[in-house]
Amino acid sequence: MLLTGCATDGAPSANPNGDMFRDYTDGKFDSAGHPLNARVTDGSTLCKDGACDGPIAGGAQTGMLVASAHLRVTKHRASGNVVAYSITGADGHVIAHDTLTVARLRDGWIDLPLAWQSDGQAVRAKLVPAAGAGIDLDYIEVFPQTFGLVVDPGSGVIADDAHLVFEIPRTHALATLTLDGSDTLSALAHATQTTTDFRTVDDIALADLAPARGDVIDLRATAGDTAVRLELRKTPPACNFEGNGDVKVLVTGFQPFPADAFHENVSAVAVTALDPAALHGARVMRLVMPVEYDRAAAEVTDAIARCAPDIVISFGQGGDAIALEEVAYNLQDTGEVAGGVPDNRGIVRAAVPIDEAAPATRDTLLPLDAIEQALVGLGEAPQHSRDPGRYICNNVMFADIGAMTGKRAGFIHLPYTTDFDDAARARFGSIAAAAIQAVVDQK
Repeated sequence: MLLTGCATDGAPSANPNGDMFRDYTDGKFDSAGHPLNARVTDGSTLCKDGACDGPIAGGAQTGMLVASAHLRVTKHRASGNVVAYSITGADGHVIAHDTLTVARLRDGWIDLPLAWQSDGQAVRAKLVPAAGAGIDLDYIEVFPQTFGLVVDPGSGVIADDAHLVFEIPRTHALATLTLDGSDTLSALAHATQTTTDFRTVDDIALADLAPARGDVIDLRATAGDTAVRLELRKTPPACNFEGNGDVKVLVTGFQPFPADAFHENVSAVAVTALDPAALHGARVMRLVMPVEYDRAAAEVTDAIARCAPDIVISFGQGGDAIALEEVAYNLQDTGEVAGGVPDNRGIVRAAVPIDEAAPATRDTLLPLDAIEQALVGLGEAPQHSRDPGRYICNNVMFADIGAMTGKRAGFIHLPYTTDFDDAARARFGSIAAAAIQAVVDQK
């Protein structure tokens, strides 16, 4: 059996996962130079007969957005206007507008950004060259105007000859960088630095950053008011099942969220506090995963493939109650928070499917009624939920179920908690153990 986790605190509400992002107080760049949080629309899909007009991806985000047109002027008059650029709503009203003039030109490709306050509705971009002017449009990229630190790649197994890339707004610099708690900011002297109109990119070889690394490195960094937290590994987590039973159970939880959180994640507390020896008929593998979109899902599906559990139970940090999740959604989106919520390596996702080839939803494979009865027997008040959010917990649940077809797999949110004395640890360990035992007994 495999378990995973996330957390919540307070009286039950209509949505047991309300206030899931209460700790979050507050996008970056890929190998093509786009911000890692950008949605990119190719110019070839927008342009015809010298003008460019059409829908662009990314408007489904809320907050202040930037639509940056990467273009080249092929001809123009000696003075005056070159191209009019506008962002319009679905009904045609102009949301933002700018006019590029000859006085603003420079040689080669240029970025022409437009910013607007988005309410999450679809938008169109329109570029109309002036008389006597012509342009080539490479792409338009849409990203949050205020973006923070992003690290690429994220957590997981990383080779000794790999590179790490730190991407931050151009107006910022890395303020702190630690490996296993030790200051290593000075190692960035070995980095290759690149700057663009919007960001600064530091590219450093892992061997220069951590020349004598162990099997697992805890990397943390800050820039401005943003932070990242990664776990870099030499090898995948071992398939270590504890206990004496025949049924193999994988249980998962999460590292602290957000990246600079002052408290533990209740899901990790539950997974680490449970006593496998107290279970009947089960052996348990415990896995505490990074709070990262694709990386967490990849880690749990890799563990399923390598370790062949019979049951997977993932735990997460949620809202105000124990939430027994009934369904996972093929969607990544934190649009309920203006500008989105970054994961622990800085990635923001808005209205993006997890897997375009997968179904829209996947129903839990866990016997929730049996789990509910077991938890009520402990004096808990679990609620059924059809809204696991569209963040990392939902990603992991969607991946669990997809990888465990015909077996038992699903997700449970635990109530948000910040104080973990001995009694709290014992409580959440008992919740995890009771859920496991209920599923094993139904197998």
